[in-house]
Amino acid sequence: MSLAHKAARGALWTIVSSMGGRAIGVIGTLVMTRFLHPHQIGEVSDAAIIALTANWLTIWGWGQYAVVKGRGADAQEVTYHATVAYFVTGVVSLGLCALFGGRLTPFFDAPHAAAYVAPMCLALFIRRLGAIPERVLSRTLNFRAAGIAAILGELSYTVVALTLAWRGYGGWSIIIANIVQSCVQVGILVHASGFKSWLAPTKLKWSRFKDMLKFGVPLGIQGIAHGGARYWDNLAISHFFGPGPTGAYNMAYNLADIPAIQIGEQIALVLMPSMAELPQERRARALERSTALLSLIIFPLAVGLGLVAYPLIDLILPANEWQLVAPLLAVLACLSVFRPITWVLSAYMEAESKTNRLMLLEIGKVVLLVGSIIALHSFGLRVAAGAVGVAFGITAIAGVMMVMREGPSPRRLLVGFFQPVVCCAIMAAVTFGVHRALLAIGWDHPAVLLASMIVAGAIAYVAAALIICRETSKDLLQLLKKALKRVPPD
Repeated sequence: MSLAHKAARGALWTIVSSMGGRAIGVIGTLVMTRFLHPHQIGEVSDAAIIALTANWLTIWGWGQYAVVKGRGADAQEVTYHATVAYFVTGVVSLGLCALFGGRLTPFFDAPHAAAYVAPMCLALFIRRLGAIPERVLSRTLNFRAAGIAAILGELSYTVVALTLAWRGYGGWSIIIANIVQSCVQVGILVHASGFKSWLAPTKLKWSRFKDMLKFGVPLGIQGIAHGGARYWDNLAISHFFGPGPTGAYNMAYNLADIPAIQIGEQIALVLMPSMAELPQERRARALERSTALLSLIIFPLAVGLGLVAYPLIDLILPANEWQLVAPLLAVLACLSVFRPITWVLSAYMEAESKTNRLMLLEIGKVVLLVGSIIALHSFGLRVAAGAVGVAFGITAIAGVMMVMREGPSPRRLLVGFFQPVVCCAIMAAVTFGVHRALLAIGWDHPAVLLASMIVAGAIAYVAAALIICRETSKDLLQLLKKALKRVPPD
């Protein structure tokens, strides 16, 4: 089986399994709005982000190092060193956060969130134990176990969280569900990888740790900035607007992030080990092809989500404070356009060992994001939410410009981005026209509006893509056909 075929099958498996798991989680989260107030969600969110930040502070590219460098005769040594680094640094950072992190919550106007910090640190430490086993599996392009872990983890989270929320446990229902989810996921990953693949002891060498730090410190700083760009905006929103609006903002962000997380991130997880195996001269073309395919898939999902935000939220969330999610979702949908682009660029730069550039991009993104919220908060929550589009858009453009100078064809990259944008413009015009027409004849039920807009937009986009993005569309269909075809292993 060729590397491209393995990557396509891996991407398909991870996307399908992740979408299944995420669908369970999203449905559970939506049902939970019947039992929890945005204020409670906001408090848990603040505590989780404090714990996550402590976790990021000690993830310095250990996993990526195990994938890129853990091959051949050094595989066992590299993997064991990465395991030790993950465990020891996690004990330090998450242990300190569990002891002192609760003191930060009053700054974010959420003093009651302090009680949630220590148990969230426990959930994250358990999850760290599965990080290297998962990387060992991905190193061999074996994504099945990770997919199963994602589905069963989301299922366990949803069952536990809904049951406890229904019984009146409030924010603790989410905290306990996170601990259960971590245990389920790690158990599956460890069982699938086996202990010998990542926990077989070798002599610890300072030279190996030095090489890991040289490779990983830029990735670690990038990871902190990347996590900050994903979550620190919640803390800024909480500081300026309180935990209630933060709960609505967090819900809108999570919904807007679905296309990026469920498809873009899964493809990126496959791309990194795939590009690492490719000869250097073939990586530029792989980047061009990946960005074109990803843009064709992601752009309509992100734009379409913003177009249907109001009827969607009117239909699925309670008619109370949760309706604030609709305008926020319309603004935040743009993030799913830009985030997957940066992930593909990250896979390419990591394979090329150009991690310093990733670090600079992510630092720039988080500075733009938090700085824009600070600058715009006086205009209200909806305007401040626009900082996400500003930060992610500028850094995505900067990343594309960086790689254009070193191999990938600027023309092919621009065509890969521009053609789906034109198709999305056609889709938006058709969708808006259908919406206006239905309102004109009095068909204003949100279910009717939502279904009609989705069907009309999908037909318009597919028709436009088959004409405007003809070559990329054919490439996508061929890849899907090959991925679905059962081929015996080599």
